[in-house]
Formats: sequence, C-alpha cells, structure tokens
Amino acid sequence: MVLVLALLAIIVAVRYSEQGEAETITGSHAAPIPGYAGDVTVHIEVVADIITEMTVEAPDETDMLAGPVLDQFNNEVFADMVGQHIDNVDLDDIDVISGATITANAVITSAKVGMREIQGIEPETEDLRNLQEVYHVPGYSLREQFAVEVTIADNEIAAIEVVDSGGETEAILRTVTERMVPRILEHQSLSVDAISGATASSSGVRTAVNNAIVDAGGDPVNWYRTIEKSDEVITLEGYDVIVVGLGGSGTAAYLSAAEQGATVFGIEKAGKIGGTSTNVAGPMAINPQTKMDEQNAGEKFLEEEDLIQDWLEYTRGDAKEELVRFMVEESGETMDWLIENHGFSFGNISAFFHPRMWEVWASYAGDVDEMYNNAVEQATALDEKNDYMLELTAHRLLVDSEGRIIGVEAELYDGTTYRIHGGSVILATGGFVGNPDMQREFLGGAWRSFALDQNDGAGIQAAQEVGAGLYNIDMPPMQHIASNAVLLGDNSGLTPDDRAVLAAMVLNPDTMVVNESGERFLDESGLIAFESWRAGPFYYTIFSQDQIERYKRQGMDFDEAPMSVDQGGRVEVGQPIENMDTIMAIAVASGVAYRADTLEGLADQLNMENLVQEVELYNSYSDGEVQDPFGKASDLVNPIGSEGPYYAVKGAAYIYGTVGGLDIDVEMNVLDTKGKQIPGLYAVGQDSMGVLFTPQDAYVSYGGAAQGWVLTSGRIAGANAAEFAGNRE
Repeated sequence: MVLVLALLAIIVAVRYSEQGEAETITGSHAAPIPGYAGDVTVHIEVVADIITEMTVEAPDETDMLAGPVLDQFNNEVFADMVGQHIDNVDLDDIDVISGATITANAVITSAKVGMREIQGIEPETEDLRNLQEVYHVPGYSLREQFAVEVTIADNEIAAIEVVDSGGETEAILRTVTERMVPRILEHQSLSVDAISGATASSSGVRTAVNNAIVDAGGDPVNWYRTIEKSDEVITLEGYDVIVVGLGGSGTAAYLSAAEQGATVFGIEKAGKIGGTSTNVAGPMAINPQTKMDEQNAGEKFLEEEDLIQDWLEYTRGDAKEELVRFMVEESGETMDWLIENHGFSFGNISAFFHPRMWEVWASYAGDVDEMYNNAVEQATALDEKNDYMLELTAHRLLVDSEGRIIGVEAELYDGTTYRIHGGSVILATGGFVGNPDMQREFLGGAWRSFALDQNDGAGIQAAQEVGAGLYNIDMPPMQHIASNAVLLGDNSGLTPDDRAVLAAMVLNPDTMVVNESGERFLDESGLIAFESWRAGPFYYTIFSQDQIERYKRQGMDFDEAPMSVDQGGRVEVGQPIENMDTIMAIAVASGVAYRADTLEGLADQLNMENLVQEVELYNSYSDGEVQDPFGKASDLVNPIGSEGPYYAVKGAAYIYGTVGGLDIDVEMNVLDTKGKQIPGLYAVGQDSMGVLFTPQDAYVSYGGAAQGWVLTSGRIAGANAAEFAGNRE
C-alpha cells in the first residue's frame, strides 16, 4: 500500500492569552486513515477559525466504487464546509454515502482526526463495555463475507479471531491474522498498515474491530492512534543475487540462483510467498518430458515450430522472435525442473480454448502455496547466508559512482530501511496492475482488476530510473472477464438474482455495445467478455424502454454470467423479470447504469458524440438488407426502440495482470533505451513479458502463456544472474 504521510506540521490550535481570551485557531493537517484498498487522507487548513481548505485524496481506492463517493465529498460535503467557522462544522452529521461504505467511513474518520489534531484535542480515554461479538464483513470475495469475532475487555481490544473465512482465500487471509491482528492488539490502534497483497481482507478485519468499538460504546476516531515508524538503517552485504519479488517469477529465480551455488536474498512486499502465481490455474509448458512420458508414450504433444510460427504471425512482427522461440523451447524444461528438483505437481497437459487446440497447458495439482513455500525454504537452506524477508518493499536500485548496479534499498513495514548489496539484481515485481497512475499513462485509463495489488510497477520504475528501456508497454492487459463496472452488494436492495440481471445486460448479445465515444467495436453475438478490452477499461450496452418492457414480460433470451466477478445469482432464460423497473432505478441511483428521456440526452450525459449515429446504423442491420460490418447476424440485432427512456449500462473489462514492461534480451538482461545491456540487472515475469506480444491485439489464448513465461524467465534469469555475479570483479 502506498503510504500517504502527513504533509504539514500540526499547529496546536486552541490557546489562551494571559487574560484568558481564546486565541484564533490557525493550522493544517492531513490525517491518513486506512480505507478499502489504501490510505484515505483528508487535507484540512484552518486560518483564524475559518476552514480554508478541505479535500480528500485516496489514490489507491478503486475508481469506479470509491470515485463517486470521493467526488461527492470534495464537490459537495467538504466544499460546503470551506468558509465556515470551525465550531460550526459537525462531522457527525454526515450521512455515509452508499456504494463504498468503507471508503466513506474512512473519509469521515480522517476528517475527524485531522480536525481534532488542529484543535489540539487529544484522543479520549474511553470507558468501553465488555463484549464478544461476531461481525460479518466484506473482503476480497464479492459473494460472501467473512466472520470476525472481536472481544473488548477492560477498555482494550482483547482478541480478534477470524471464525469463518467465507469466500476469502485462506492463505491470503492467514497473512492478516498472523501479521496485522497482532499489531492491532499490540498498539491498540486501527492505524496499523494493511498487509500488501491482502488489502481487502485487512480492511474487513479493521471494519470488524471498528464496529466492535462502536457497539462497546466507543468512538473509533479515538482508536486511530499514531504508530511511530522506525528510522533505523540496516546494511546487508555480500550477496551474489538479490531477487526483488517472490511471486512465481521471483521464486523461480531464487531457486535457480541458489541451486547454482549463489548466495541469494529475496525481497517480498506481500505477507506471503507466491504472489499471483498461487491464484492462477497453471502454466504453459511445451512438450515437457515428464508429461510426454506419463501421457503420450514419450511422444511430443505438438511440433514446436508450428506453434512458433503461429505465435509470430499473430504478433505481426512486434514480438521479439528470439524470445518467442526461447519461451516455446524452454518452458517444457522448466516444468520438468520444477517437478524433478523442487517438488511441484501438475495435472495432465491439455488444450485450452485456442482454435488450434494445441496441448500446451497444465494446471497446478495440490496445495500451490505449500509448493512455493517448501521450494523457497529448501533453496534457502542451501547456504546459511541465503535469506528472504516478507513485507519488505523495494524503493530503488543502488548504483556505485560508475553507475553499476550494486544492490537494492527497501523499507520494512515498520519503517526500517534496508540497504542490501549484491552482485546482481533480478526484478520480479509482477508488472503494474496495482498502479492506476501507470495504467493511465500507458494503457489509457485505470482498469478494473481482481489481481493482487502489490504488483504496482515498482520494478519497472526502478529500472527506468537507471536508464532502462521499455518494450510494448502499451500492450493491452490480460483480460478474459467482463462484468458491471460498479458491483453492488447485499446492502444495495437487490438480490443476487437481480444483480445477475445487471451483469447479463453487459454480456448478452441482444443489444448494441459501444465504447466511451459511443462507437460499436465488436460483434456482440461473440464473446463480449473476451473482446471488451478493445474499448479500453469500460464499455456500455444501450437499451430502450421497449427492451426493458420485453424483459418484464418474457425475460431474457440469454443467461450470460461473468466468471470470477459474478455475485452469486443467475438469470433464468424466458423467466419474466417483473421487477425490472426497480432493478433499473437502483442501477441508475448506484452508478451501475445511466438514464435519459431521449437518446440525444443520453449521448450528452455520457459525452458520446457518435451514439445517435451508431444506433441508427445498428438498427439498419436488423432486416438483413444491410450487412453488419462486425458480422452480427440480423436475427440477433434487436433494434434500439424509438421511445425513451434510454439506458446505458456500464461494463468493465476486468484484468488480472499487465503485459508490457522492460526491454530485455534472451538472457533476461535489462536493456537501456539504446538497446544495450545494463550489466547485473535482470527482469522476469510480467516486468518483461511485453517482448512476447503485440500492442495491436490481445494477450494470446494458447493457455497459460503468462504463467509459463513467469516460471521460465525466472529460471533462466536466476542461473544467468548467479553466473554474472560469480564472474564480477
């Protein structure tokens, strides 16, 4: 999580002159409070008792969920407070805005903390009643909440226990219970940092404790007590290889370097090993000998050159041929290496959904977290100097006076700075899916994701600072899933089946789909979820009132549902949806959909300059006399009616990783902006995967290509970095 530190010194505000007259308050403060996905900070300035500034920033909160809430605070709630006397502001009289309750509560808490500190008011010592309650709180899962039992005793937070994990991933939730919970109890404070890679689960636990304090008669504001950070600097020296990131690619690099006899230090920002690789199905592996022997009487599953040529044709000259060949030729050996040397297990090699149906992919078999943990522990034991640290965040590369890479500077969760020196550095930080600013810069907007947020582009940025070049950084992200841009919960007033109707409205082929300019960009009768990336982060489906009425009378003709981001309900084909008006009213009120009386009004509301013309063209395809340029069959073209109101339901392409990254050669060396090696610096996994693809088209669909690259690039980089460090003067 990006930490937002207090920007301005606190000026103790309420003072009294020798005559006992109150002096005016002048001060400023920014109080960071943990929200859902990161810190929420309200900036306040007061001059002579008058509020002159009050704004909120929350760079890590999800744009589509938290954005409307933050806008309403900045443009309405706090805007109305600017210019008021500080004594006239009642922060307890703010209704929590629906749609992002955790973020809204964090905003109010930050405002209260900041205002109290400007006024010089110390947190109160509260007399709480004893209680032991179970709270069901939201986390990463969209369908299920998890249960946390909180015990308040003797005016303290006495115990916090997760009693039902619900839909949370056990290994990720465990990082919160083993790391964050003890810190809350030790410091008796809700200001402890979330665990990177588990921000949603961290937020859920914090919410449970917050609610328990309220139920015990307390004010949570008094429990956001400052936790001092360490200013200690520790230097570690003498390592051959430093691996930044211990997800799949970093783990493979760590294993490979260690088995070459190198001394290795691993840095991991999250609270666990394995990263995204423990959440995916499995890797691509071309003709691994172990699987050929098991499944195919020792024979190949395919001819490598056939796949290479197909890959190169698909990427239209934008991929680096030598690295495509490397991937195809080395990935099978990587699977053999993991199985034979490091205790990994995989299912049968099988085909994915690519038209050629090549057998190139295998799923992990067994406890994936256990595989990764055991492998790293075994590699660590190869040399008494080998080590790794979790919750350690790398900030920059260390270079000597001649500009050579000599190590990494990083910060532990408690503020301790580590300067780790070594002969080579491997960057394995997982791309930039967790960095909305980088997405806006390189991908045209901040995309919705269900990936791990620690993958924030730190490796790419650190390499750029020492002159590294980029390759296909604008490559579309990995995306096979789409759903509503705004996902509603049980508190929305809609049932899971109602919410499934809204999801079907952005996936069913029975209307037209447009991008943010109002232009069609695909054949809706195909797989909208797989093609929605073409519009960018968001797209819209357009409906007229007659379509809504048809759903009320006879239901939907299709029951498309999103993978991974569904909300538990289903649409039954042909079943009348009698409450469609209620569903749409709540959708509009919640930002799921937009409504206007006329098509022109809808176009104006969404700034879609091409919408009206596109609707006219789309309607013309319904009789079959004019052929749809995207190839949609005329019997699937349900015309947009001529009577309003009209609706636009906003969809989003949900991504699970970025693709473009650093420029590298076939040895995984990072190249500078002129194409020359930066000696001792390597990049693997999603920090460098752009070399395999083209910005002109989507991530390939052979099956497991990203995970195969993660493991294969890590294996090769580890060996090469160990050799480089051994030969370095």
